[in-house]
This record gives sequence, structure tokens and C-alpha cells, in this order.
Amino acid sequence: MTTALPYDAPAGRWPGTADFRLMPTDDFSGGDSILEVADAARGRALRLDYTWPHPADGEQAGSLLLGVPTADGTVTAAWVDSWHQQDLATLVGTGDDSSATVGYEYAPGRRWEIEVRVGDSGVGVVMRSVVPGDDDSPAVTYDVMRAAWS
Repeated sequence: MTTALPYDAPAGRWPGTADFRLMPTDDFSGGDSILEVADAARGRALRLDYTWPHPADGEQAGSLLLGVPTADGTVTAAWVDSWHQQDLATLVGTGDDSSATVGYEYAPGRRWEIEVRVGDSGVGVVMRSVVPGDDDSPAVTYDVMRAAWS
């Protein structure tokens, strides 16, 4: 691994895999993925550019600009993805020296969350959908995408 960045992330281009499912009852499908990690604004943020395979729509790409935690642990981010989120979204959450979880409400009561973890074995990202319950179904939080690069 090369120069450490915010979250002690490894700078550079990293191969990995990404698994995707649309609904919590679906099986995951996956394949090869690439992650490019870079510094942004001289250590004030981490830029994660990634690819992932959609089973029907082919290769997709996204970018997450993840700010560093403030003194109280608050983290802000900007995210765009060619399939999940085509308009730039602003996310807020918490983080520490090696991880962050950020999210936003994309529809009333519905949230999207992105968890980034950096460890000795590389970088991992989990994207989750948080769906409120109603009279017909219970509330559910489930992984939509799981990716790892090293």
C-alpha cells in the first residue's frame, strides 16, 4: 500500500469485488470492481471512485467525497452514482480514524446509508436501504451493495 490519506486509506487504484441486490429477498449478484482512492483538499476529504457490475445494466460507476470527522465525530459527504444516485446527494453521519457511516433521506421515511471501513486488508463499502414499515410490511434495513478492495 502507498501513502496514507484520511481514514488511513491507501492511495491508488485497487481491484476488488462488488455484490448487489435490489430487494432484501433477492440473492446478491456480483463481479469485479475497481476502486481509486485519492486525497481531496489536502487531507480534508477522501475521494473514492468505484465501479460495480449491475446484473442487467452492466458496469456502473460512482464517486464518494468523504469529509474527515469533526471534533464531535460528524462527517459530511457528497455522493453520485450512475445507477443508484444520478444527482449529487449530500450525506451526513459519523466517523472515526478508520471508518465512517453517512446517509440521507431520499424519500419520506426512506434512507440511504453508506458505510466505509479501512483496515489492513483494504477498503470496504456497504450501502444500505432503510425502509419504514407500514400496515402490510415491517420496517427493514438491508444491504444493497457490498464491496471490498485490496
